[in-house]
Parts: sequence; C-alpha cells; structure tokens
Amino acid sequence: MVASVLSALLLAAPFSGHPTVVTKLSPHPRLTVGDRFEVALVVTRAKRSIVTGPLADSMGVFVVAGEKRKTAVRTGYDESTYRLSVAGFKAGTHPLPVFIFLVQSGQKTDTLRSDTATVTISSVMPEKMQDINGLAPAERFPNQLLWIIPAIILLLAALAYLGIRLYRRFRRIQAQAQAPLPPWEEALRALDALPWREWLDAGQVKRYYYALSEVLKRYIERRFGFHAVEQTTTEMLASMRAHKTPMRDDIGRFFTRSDLVKYAKWVPPADEAESAIGQVREFVAKTKPQEPAPAAAAAGQAPAPAQGSA
Repeated sequence: MVASVLSALLLAAPFSGHPTVVTKLSPHPRLTVGDRFEVALVVTRAKRSIVTGPLADSMGVFVVAGEKRKTAVRTGYDESTYRLSVAGFKAGTHPLPVFIFLVQSGQKTDTLRSDTATVTISSVMPEKMQDINGLAPAERFPNQLLWIIPAIILLLAALAYLGIRLYRRFRRIQAQAQAPLPPWEEALRALDALPWREWLDAGQVKRYYYALSEVLKRYIERRFGFHAVEQTTTEMLASMRAHKTPMRDDIGRFFTRSDLVKYAKWVPPADEAESAIGQVREFVAKTKPQEPAPAAAAAGQAPAPAQGSA
C-alpha cells in the first residue's frame, strides 16, 4: 500500500531532472501458482537518454513470461513504460524481484532500482490438503501370466491337432461316401453330357474330337490300368498292345482320324463325324466286364471273354 501511494506521488510530481523508476502492480483478486499478473515499470528520464533494462539479479520464485515497452514524449522529458507479464510458482507471500535500469544521458550513467512490493500466491491444492499424496506401495500378487500364456499355447496346439485329425477323418468318410463310378459308367455319362450335336452344327469339329479323345483315354486308363491320358497316340497304342487290350485296331483307326482333325485341320464328312461318338460308345460297351448269364452262373461256369483281337 505504501509503495503504491509513493508511486502515485512520484508520477504526479514534475520531472526534477534526475531519472526515476516507479513500480505499479495491477490488482488481482486471487493469484494461484502459475497465474500471470502485470507489473508496470515507469522510467522517466531526460530527452534522448539511453535506457538499458529491465535487469534483475535474481527472479526468485517468479518468471517473466512477456514484456511490452511503450515510450511517451512529455514536456521536457521522456517517459517509458515497461509492462511485464509475471507468474509465481510457489505458494506464499513473496517480494517481487528488484529490477535495475541503466540510464545514460551524455557522459553520465545513472542506476535505477524498482520499488519493492509483495505478492501473495495461493496453492492450487484444496485447503485441507497440505501436500500431494505420495505413491501407494506396489501391490504384490502372483504373476499368473507366466502360467496362463504357456497353457493357452498348449491348448491351442491340442485343438489344432484334434482339428486336423477330425478333418482327415471327415475327408476319408467323404471319399468313401463319394466313391468313383466304374470306368464304363463314368465314360457313358460323360458321353451323354456332351453337347456334340450343337458343336457339329456350329462347326466346332476340333472341339468335338478333343472331347471324345479325352473321354476315351480316361476310360482306357481306368479300365486297363495304364497312363493313357498323358500319352500320345503312338505311346498309347503300344501300351494297349502290351496290356493285350481288345479292339486295338478299331481304337487305333479312331485316334488316327482324331489326330488328323486336331492337328492337321482335316474336316471329316458329316456322317463320319456323327458316327465317331457311336464308335466310342461301342468300344466302352464291348470292353466292360460282362455279367454272367443266369444259367451259367447257376452252373458255376465262367463268363464268356470280351470280344476283340488278342
């Protein structure tokens, strides 16, 4: 209060020729730790004087967060106002730091020190709380993760093993339930499913002979037990001779004509093309196992052998 009255009197008094500094503290209802407040330092000096400052030997619990300067030209002197934004970081009543200014006028240098004032800073903690509570001691408990994680891994491994076993068993059951048809039934169904007449009407003769060749090769492979699908015509006829397959000559003529269509771009007559599927059906029918006649079966006789050249 005394400092504020003194400051007001000094500001109201005319300039005496000596530089002065006056401290003005802006009123604040309640300051807490970290709140900013304004401190104004008014320096009066002779015209064209050089001012250095504000300087402080020690800021104590305060920090200057910002500074603004404004100079006004008065009658016979200059007046500079330094507005400092200050914050305190410790609860209690503390004196403001003393700010120093160096004023040089010609060959003369004067040292000015600001007035002292006190500031009360309140704590941000509740009134009943004297200090921040310390850390609670660590709670000791058994680390179950050391056992849970390996147990989970073992459980997952066991489930994976059982899953693989069940999947393989299911595949075996499915394979047994979906046993393949006999070769002759499979071949006849494949021939029935071919849209061969549409292909011939559309001029797709090569596609027609390709399909017939694949059906016939698969039947020969499954019926007589050698790899016919991947063999050339020459290799397949040699295998048929080695296995004493019946009707070798008829099959040889069919594949020879088929190769001419597939690779030599030969187009057979329409009646020959239509009869090709009948030739395949005939070969399948004559080479499938023959069921024994009722009389022969009752007498215990063996069935007649399949027709064809030996």
